[in-house]
Amino acid sequence: MSRRTTLLPVAGALSAVLLLAACGGDSGGDSGSTGGGDASSAEILLPFPEGLPLAPVVIAQTNGFFEENGITDVTISVADGSGFLSQQLVAGNAEFAVMGSADIAVAASKRPDVRVLFCNQVNNVYRIVATEDSGITDIQGLAGNSLGITEPGGGENQYVQAALADAQLQTPGDLTVLPVGAAGPQALAAINDGKIQAYSSSFPDIASLAASGVAWVDITPERYSAVPGTCMATTQEVLDSPDGLERAKAVSRSWVQAQYYILENEDEAFEAICDRIASACENEEAAAALYDEALNVIRPDSEGQKPGEVALTSWETVAAILGEAGTVPADLDLTDVVSGETIDEVVAFAYEGL
Repeated sequence: MSRRTTLLPVAGALSAVLLLAACGGDSGGDSGSTGGGDASSAEILLPFPEGLPLAPVVIAQTNGFFEENGITDVTISVADGSGFLSQQLVAGNAEFAVMGSADIAVAASKRPDVRVLFCNQVNNVYRIVATEDSGITDIQGLAGNSLGITEPGGGENQYVQAALADAQLQTPGDLTVLPVGAAGPQALAAINDGKIQAYSSSFPDIASLAASGVAWVDITPERYSAVPGTCMATTQEVLDSPDGLERAKAVSRSWVQAQYYILENEDEAFEAICDRIASACENEEAAAALYDEALNVIRPDSEGQKPGEVALTSWETVAAILGEAGTVPADLDLTDVVSGETIDEVVAFAYEGL
């Protein structure tokens, strides 16, 4: 199977996507615009690099699930953040993109033909946490303090703004929201120097900073736990394009097969990921903790719910949360985004025999 991985920084990322389309090697068409390629090729955009948090895409490649389902040429491209991918989906520059549920809802409010095929995580991946030393135990406690975020286009921001609105906290004014980047020296320094007393990002960043010695108190409102994490989004335009539906079926089944394999073979999957991406497991203890977190948000917590299965009720919660915050129209209906004849056909193929 031909495989390419590309890192797309936020600055200039669109031009990089288009450059990939022009220099796409053996992929069969313009992979920088929707509907390119043929049934044997696909481009998948990720919000952060392959590794333990996105275990299924690694296992789908390692175990040959993409090839088994007819995708012999898969291009994995990485952009810095879910919010950026949302923009690309709306602009028609993304064929298949994994992004946060809030950013999918925002995209759907701007482009009605956005569609969700399945979710990588059925539970929310974004957290709002406070340092244990800060004494903050809930969202209201952020008043008078500083909350760190990754960057303004980060996937956590939609839920952060909604949570602050729920708590009747305004920024600027009641608190300071400060971009400090993903887990790394800058974010860690901001915490240790007391520049921020709380932080919001996806669980990999939270876990990484915890492994660096930061003691957290989770202050994420309970309501937000019921929303999906990151999900595979596309558009009806892609699904209606030549071979688009077949690619969607193949991508979806390959990913879902990988989810089942991981949940049924946790240790073997962990070893396979570490073998493929050694840098992800350099700190074995931290890697194991991150992997456990990844499984917790992939594993369904409702009886009868399948891995990756999209529940309409959870999307109604997404729309309600964002609508109340004014992020999307209050009457936004996501029913057609997560259901319908074409999506049902993709889902039926993805789960057949599993």
